[in-house]
Amino acid sequence: MELRIAGMRLRISRSSVIGLGLIAVGIAALFLVYHAQSSIDGIGPTADPKLQNEISTLEGQRNLCLVTGVGTVFLGLFAVAILGEPSGPIVVSENQMIGAARTTNEMLMGFSLSGNSSYMPPKHGLTREKMFVTTASNAVIPPTALSDDLILSPGKDGSTPGILLEPSGFGLLARIEKELDVTLAGDGLETAEGTLQILKHGYGMMKDFHFKEREGKTILRVEYAGLLGACREVRKELPDTCRQAQCIGCSCLLTAATRASGKMVSVDEVDNKTDIVVFTLNLRDW
Repeated sequence: MELRIAGMRLRISRSSVIGLGLIAVGIAALFLVYHAQSSIDGIGPTADPKLQNEISTLEGQRNLCLVTGVGTVFLGLFAVAILGEPSGPIVVSENQMIGAARTTNEMLMGFSLSGNSSYMPPKHGLTREKMFVTTASNAVIPPTALSDDLILSPGKDGSTPGILLEPSGFGLLARIEKELDVTLAGDGLETAEGTLQILKHGYGMMKDFHFKEREGKTILRVEYAGLLGACREVRKELPDTCRQAQCIGCSCLLTAATRASGKMVSVDEVDNKTDIVVFTLNLRDW
């Protein structure tokens, strides 16, 4: 489901929407409790039978609204905090993140690929996003035609100008779209950022992330939370991972950027010396 807050479009799960609705109903019931108690206090002690009957009625309303309000607020919080993130702790483990980074790094070294990664939109023969890693970092020249089955892209002289792989975050992005019942295709980076807040508030993988435009480039800042330990270990042991074959969380963000923009997203530079990893991206038509 989609909400607009301060001009931004945010998408949240149905269970969270239901939970927020229940909380609102509970707060309204508690307001009625306050109103009934105020009326009782306004009448005060009295021997008038009519006023005593009115107090009795108000007390009944107060008690009913109190039970309803507290119970509804509790159910709402349960829906937001529990149902809204049914599988957060088990989506990705630190061992998975570190192991995938090591495996991919060894493969790229085996093919002598030292270039940066580019995320390709489903065009020119592709039906889903792919990650293209080149032999050199000074230029990104993707093939003019590709296919989902292609892995290596041999040059005319038999060399290998690049390798085409499924992004490690592709499955995570598909899971998010399915869980939230949305699709990001063509929605733009702003909507993608709003939708992917589940990585922070649902899965607990990240502490924060933002896409920003600066001098014709797109800047992506990422800071992990639940997987911060794994991020630190990867950046310490395999620092080139951040520019060549990003870990699942950052790969999910970059795949989403490609899907939402419909453009090729190339990693120009990465600053990963601190826990806030900064990607300088180039979005261009392909």
